[in-house]
This record gives sequence, C-alpha cells and structure tokens, in this order.
Amino acid sequence: MATTTNDTTYTESELEAEKTAGSRSALAMARRGAFYLSLGLAAAMTVLFLPDLLALLVMGWTAEAGAELGIHRLHVMGIAAVVGAFLLGLFVQAYKPRERIASMWGAFLVILTASVGTVWFGVGRPEEVLPFLAVTGIALVVHPAGRRLLRRGNSYSPALLGLVAVAAIPILAFAATQLSMSSSTVDPHALDGHYVMMTALLIAPLAYGLFAALGFDGWRLASWFAALPIAYYGLLSIAFPAQVGSTGAMWGVAAICWAIAFVAVAEYSRMETSSMLRREVGHSS
Repeated sequence: MATTTNDTTYTESELEAEKTAGSRSALAMARRGAFYLSLGLAAAMTVLFLPDLLALLVMGWTAEAGAELGIHRLHVMGIAAVVGAFLLGLFVQAYKPRERIASMWGAFLVILTASVGTVWFGVGRPEEVLPFLAVTGIALVVHPAGRRLLRRGNSYSPALLGLVAVAAIPILAFAATQLSMSSSTVDPHALDGHYVMMTALLIAPLAYGLFAALGFDGWRLASWFAALPIAYYGLLSIAFPAQVGSTGAMWGVAAICWAIAFVAVAEYSRMETSSMLRREVGHSS
C-alpha cells in the first residue's frame, strides 16, 4: 500500500515538473518569436524608409550630393552615420544574440537618445524615430539572453574604460552645446532635428564603448561599433570644416585617432595578459 502511495506521489511530481517545463518552453518560444518579429519589423522599416539616407554614407561625398544637400551636408551624412551605427547594433542580434549583449545595449541607448531628444524638443520626424525605439525596446525586453543582459562577462578592460572617460569629456560638452541650440524656432538645423541627431551620433561611441569596456558579452564587436561612427564624424569634420556641426580638422583628427586607439586596444587585449588591458572580474591586479 505504501509503495503504491509513493509511486502515485512520484508520478504526480513528474507530471507537475513536466507541466512546468512545458510552460517555460512555451514562454521561451513566445519570447523568441517576439524577438525575431521585432527584428523583422525593424528590417522592413529600414528597407522601406532608409535606403536613400544610408546611401549617403557613400554618395554624400560626391559633388552632386554636396550641391543637393547644401548647408545640411554634414548633418545629413552624420544622421546617416548614427542610423547606420544603430542598425548595426540591432541587426547583429539576428545571429547568436546571447553573444551580442554589448551591441544590444549600445543600439538601445543610441535610439533612446535620438527619440528622447526628438520628442523633448519637438523637432525632426518623431513618426520615423519612435517606431524604431518601439521595436528595439521590444527586442531588449524579450532578448534571448534574459537576465544575462544585466550581467557583464568575466573580464573588463581598464584601458578601454580610460579611453571612454577621455572621450566623454569633449563629447558631452559638444552634446550639451548641440542640445542648447535645438530649441531655436528659426534655425533650420534645429527644426529638422539635426542637433538632436548629432548628439545621438556622438553618444554612440560612448554607448557601445562603455559596454565593450565593461566586458559585456560581445564586447569585441561593440568596440568596432564604438569606433566607426566617431571615425566617420572625424572625416566629416576634416572634409567640411565650414559646415555647421563640424568641430574642425584638429578635433576631427583627434576623433579618428581615438577610434583607432579604441579598436587597437580592444583587439590587443585579446592576446596580451597585461591587467591594464584586460582584467578578470574580482581581481584587483
């Protein structure tokens, strides 16, 4: 009799465990479906609305595009750069997203900056920015990494953190200046949301760079995403020093040098054992 009771209890426990496992599996599948649906929606919006803008990353350097863009040339090309940087961080999530956490956070912070600035100052085209914030927010919430999104990896880079800190000082100062001009009611650059988007462009290296430096999963890829937009902006400043938004040749060269240094340190830290380049979490030296 006792054996029968134990067998019955054991069977009921097994059934309960199977039900729990089944519920978790169904929830995981739903989250995964929502995640890839959000990426699909972002891809569809990109194809429908952004090809011409993204093409300016290359075509903007031509004389024809320069004549067409006029005084907005640097700003529009800069906007193309920040949109490209955001999309890179988002779309790499389509493959092995659990290994791309740093880029997920970088993409989210970039689009969040652009969206908040656009809405707060009432400029630009919120109908084009906010849908991307929505799908990125969904992707973040239902990300396959789950709670691992909030955990950094086993190591971090003091050297990369130092480079982020060095860049943060001029970048945040420039961003503050850009935002202060965004409230103008007569400046065409302000009305079109250019200053807000330039702020987002310069936040991109800090957003990607910080999570790369802290060692979140996928830090190596994120380090490249931190470098690319600031290097591109440096080229714009050197090529078009008279355009609104340019910081001139000196700062342009500095931006490019920072980008090269950031990638070089990130790549070298994979091979070098120096604790300044890469340090295990929890180790003081």
